[in-house]
Amino acid sequence: MKRLLRPLAFAFLLLLAVLFGLMLGQGGGFSGLWADLKSWVAPKSDALVPLDLALKAGLPQPDPAAGLPPSPLNDLLKPDLTPEQQTTIIGQMLIDYWTTVRSLPNGNWEDVRAQLAGANRKQLALVPKEHPALRGDAFRSAPESPGIRLHVISSSGCAFQLIYDGPDKLPYTDDDQIRNFPPDLDFK
Repeated sequence: MKRLLRPLAFAFLLLLAVLFGLMLGQGGGFSGLWADLKSWVAPKSDALVPLDLALKAGLPQPDPAAGLPPSPLNDLLKPDLTPEQQTTIIGQMLIDYWTTVRSLPNGNWEDVRAQLAGANRKQLALVPKEHPALRGDAFRSAPESPGIRLHVISSSGCAFQLIYDGPDKLPYTDDDQIRNFPPDLDFK
Protein backbone atom coordinates (compact mmCIF):
# COMPACT_ATOMS: atom_id res chain seq x y z
CA MET A 1 0.00 0.00 0.00
CA LYS A 2 2.87 2.35 0.78
CA ARG A 3 4.31 1.73 -2.69
CA LEU A 4 1.08 2.94 -4.25
CA LEU A 5 0.56 5.88 -1.91
CA ARG A 6 3.74 7.76 -2.84
CA PRO A 7 3.07 7.82 -6.66
CA LEU A 8 -0.60 8.75 -6.08
CA ALA A 9 0.39 11.62 -3.80
CA PHE A 10 2.94 12.79 -6.35
CA ALA A 11 0.33 12.66 -9.16
CA PHE A 12 -2.16 14.55 -7.00
CA LEU A 13 0.37 17.28 -6.16
CA LEU A 14 1.36 17.51 -9.84
CA LEU A 15 -2.30 17.91 -10.84
CA LEU A 16 -2.79 20.63 -8.21
CA ALA A 17 0.32 22.44 -9.45
CA VAL A 18 -0.94 22.35 -13.06
CA LEU A 19 -4.37 23.59 -12.07
CA PHE A 20 -2.87 26.34 -9.89
CA GLY A 21 -0.56 27.34 -12.74
CA LEU A 22 -3.48 27.52 -15.16
CA MET A 23 -5.46 29.60 -12.71
CA LEU A 24 -2.63 32.11 -12.18
CA GLY A 25 -1.40 32.07 -15.78
CA GLN A 26 -4.64 33.26 -17.37
CA GLY A 27 -5.60 35.64 -14.60
CA GLY A 28 -9.17 34.39 -14.47
CA GLY A 29 -9.03 33.05 -10.92
CA PHE A 30 -11.20 30.12 -9.98
CA SER A 31 -13.95 31.12 -12.42
CA GLY A 32 -11.45 31.15 -15.29
CA LEU A 33 -10.10 27.79 -14.23
CA TRP A 34 -13.65 26.41 -14.02
CA ALA A 35 -14.46 27.76 -17.52
CA ASP A 36 -11.28 26.18 -18.90
CA LEU A 37 -12.14 22.83 -17.35
CA LYS A 38 -15.68 23.00 -18.74
CA SER A 39 -14.41 23.84 -22.22
CA TRP A 40 -12.15 20.80 -22.16
CA VAL A 41 -14.98 18.50 -21.17
CA ALA A 42 -17.83 19.84 -23.34
CA PRO A 43 -17.80 22.04 -26.45
CA LYS A 44 -19.10 25.57 -26.13
CA SER A 45 -22.85 25.90 -26.62
CA ASP A 46 -22.56 29.42 -28.00
CA ALA A 47 -20.42 28.29 -30.93
CA LEU A 48 -21.07 30.01 -34.25
CA VAL A 49 -23.66 28.29 -36.39
CA PRO A 50 -23.04 28.61 -40.16
CA LEU A 51 -26.69 29.49 -40.86
CA ASP A 52 -26.91 32.00 -38.00
CA LEU A 53 -29.07 34.99 -39.07
CA ALA A 54 -26.80 37.38 -37.19
CA LEU A 55 -23.89 36.29 -39.37
CA LYS A 56 -25.94 36.59 -42.56
CA ALA A 57 -27.20 40.08 -41.71
CA GLY A 58 -23.95 41.76 -42.65
CA LEU A 59 -23.55 39.95 -45.95
CA PRO A 60 -24.55 41.67 -49.17
CA GLN A 61 -27.78 40.33 -50.62
CA PRO A 62 -27.71 39.06 -54.19
CA ASP A 63 -29.60 41.14 -56.74
CA PRO A 64 -32.66 39.09 -57.80
CA ALA A 65 -32.73 40.90 -61.18
CA ALA A 66 -29.08 40.16 -61.96
CA GLY A 67 -28.74 38.47 -65.32
CA LEU A 68 -32.25 39.39 -66.46
CA PRO A 69 -32.78 41.49 -69.56
CA PRO A 70 -34.08 45.03 -68.93
CA SER A 71 -37.76 44.92 -67.98
CA PRO A 72 -40.23 47.09 -66.08
CA LEU A 73 -40.91 44.12 -63.79
CA ASN A 74 -37.29 43.86 -62.59
CA ASP A 75 -38.05 46.48 -59.91
CA LEU A 76 -40.81 44.22 -58.58
CA LEU A 77 -38.15 41.68 -57.54
CA LYS A 78 -36.58 44.04 -54.99
CA PRO A 79 -37.05 42.85 -51.41
CA ASP A 80 -39.12 44.69 -48.82
CA LEU A 81 -41.54 46.46 -51.18
CA THR A 82 -44.95 47.33 -49.79
CA PRO A 83 -48.09 46.11 -51.59
CA GLU A 84 -48.67 49.68 -52.78
CA GLN A 85 -45.18 49.88 -54.27
CA GLN A 86 -45.62 46.50 -55.94
CA THR A 87 -48.97 47.43 -57.49
CA THR A 88 -47.52 50.79 -58.60
CA ILE A 89 -44.77 48.99 -60.54
CA ILE A 90 -47.23 46.61 -62.22
CA GLY A 91 -49.79 49.36 -62.82
CA GLN A 92 -47.24 51.62 -64.52
CA MET A 93 -46.10 48.74 -66.72
CA LEU A 94 -49.70 48.04 -67.77
CA ILE A 95 -50.31 51.74 -68.48
CA ASP A 96 -47.16 51.79 -70.63
CA TYR A 97 -48.41 48.67 -72.42
CA TRP A 98 -51.80 50.28 -73.06
CA THR A 99 -50.16 53.49 -74.34
CA THR A 100 -48.40 51.56 -77.09
CA VAL A 101 -50.83 48.73 -77.89
CA ARG A 102 -54.07 50.62 -77.07
CA SER A 103 -55.51 47.65 -75.22
CA LEU A 104 -54.74 45.81 -72.01
CA PRO A 105 -53.60 42.19 -71.89
CA ASN A 106 -56.60 40.00 -71.17
CA GLY A 107 -57.72 36.40 -71.09
CA ASN A 108 -56.40 33.72 -68.77
CA TRP A 109 -53.01 34.05 -67.06
CA GLU A 110 -51.14 32.28 -69.87
CA ASP A 111 -52.70 34.70 -72.39
CA VAL A 112 -51.69 37.71 -70.28
CA ARG A 113 -48.12 36.40 -69.97
CA ALA A 114 -47.93 35.82 -73.73
CA GLN A 115 -49.31 39.29 -74.54
CA LEU A 116 -46.82 40.97 -72.19
CA ALA A 117 -44.05 38.93 -73.84
CA GLY A 118 -44.96 40.15 -77.34
CA ALA A 119 -47.96 38.14 -78.54
CA ASN A 120 -49.99 41.31 -79.22
CA ARG A 121 -50.88 43.25 -82.35
CA LYS A 122 -47.89 45.63 -82.00
CA GLN A 123 -45.55 42.75 -81.06
CA LEU A 124 -44.39 44.77 -78.06
CA ALA A 125 -42.48 42.59 -75.58
CA LEU A 126 -42.25 44.35 -72.22
CA VAL A 127 -41.09 41.27 -70.32
CA PRO A 128 -39.69 37.86 -71.21
CA LYS A 129 -42.36 35.16 -70.94
CA GLU A 130 -40.32 33.31 -68.30
CA HIS A 131 -39.65 36.39 -66.13
CA PRO A 132 -39.48 35.46 -62.41
CA ALA A 133 -42.23 37.99 -61.57
CA LEU A 134 -44.68 36.05 -63.76
CA ARG A 135 -44.62 32.96 -61.56
CA GLY A 136 -47.54 30.63 -61.16
CA ASP A 137 -50.90 32.26 -61.71
CA ALA A 138 -50.18 35.91 -60.83
CA PHE A 139 -47.51 38.60 -60.63
CA ARG A 140 -45.22 37.75 -57.68
CA SER A 141 -42.15 39.45 -56.24
CA ALA A 142 -40.89 36.10 -54.88
CA PRO A 143 -42.18 32.51 -55.07
CA GLU A 144 -43.51 32.61 -51.48
CA SER A 145 -45.02 36.10 -51.69
CA PRO A 146 -48.71 36.90 -52.24
CA GLY A 147 -49.86 37.14 -55.84
CA ILE A 148 -51.11 40.26 -57.59
CA ARG A 149 -53.94 39.53 -60.02
CA LEU A 150 -55.08 41.61 -62.96
CA HIS A 151 -58.78 42.34 -63.39
CA VAL A 152 -59.40 44.19 -66.66
CA ILE A 153 -62.53 46.35 -66.55
CA SER A 154 -62.09 48.10 -69.91
CA SER A 155 -59.34 46.86 -72.19
CA SER A 156 -59.65 49.72 -74.66
CA GLY A 157 -60.26 52.34 -71.97
CA CYS A 158 -57.29 51.40 -69.76
CA ALA A 159 -59.41 50.70 -66.68
CA PHE A 160 -58.25 47.83 -64.50
CA GLN A 161 -57.79 46.64 -60.95
CA LEU A 162 -54.82 44.97 -59.33
CA ILE A 163 -55.87 42.62 -56.55
CA TYR A 164 -53.14 41.87 -53.98
CA ASP A 165 -53.78 38.49 -52.29
CA GLY A 166 -53.12 39.83 -48.79
CA PRO A 167 -51.55 38.22 -45.73
CA ASP A 168 -53.30 34.86 -46.17
CA LYS A 169 -51.77 34.58 -49.69
CA LEU A 170 -55.06 33.20 -51.00
CA PRO A 171 -56.86 34.81 -53.94
CA TYR A 172 -60.22 36.51 -53.67
CA THR A 173 -60.63 36.50 -49.90
CA ASP A 174 -61.67 39.27 -47.50
CA ASP A 175 -58.10 40.37 -46.73
CA ASP A 176 -57.26 41.15 -50.38
CA GLN A 177 -56.24 44.70 -51.19
CA ILE A 178 -57.71 46.20 -54.36
CA ARG A 179 -56.08 49.04 -56.24
CA ASN A 180 -57.96 50.78 -59.04
CA PHE A 181 -56.37 52.24 -62.17
CA PRO A 182 -57.24 55.05 -62.72
CA PRO A 183 -57.50 55.82 -58.98
CA ASP A 184 -60.92 57.47 -59.31
CA LEU A 185 -62.41 54.32 -60.85
CA ASP A 186 -65.59 53.42 -59.00
CA PHE A 187 -65.91 49.67 -59.52
CA LYS A 188 -66.70 47.12 -56.85
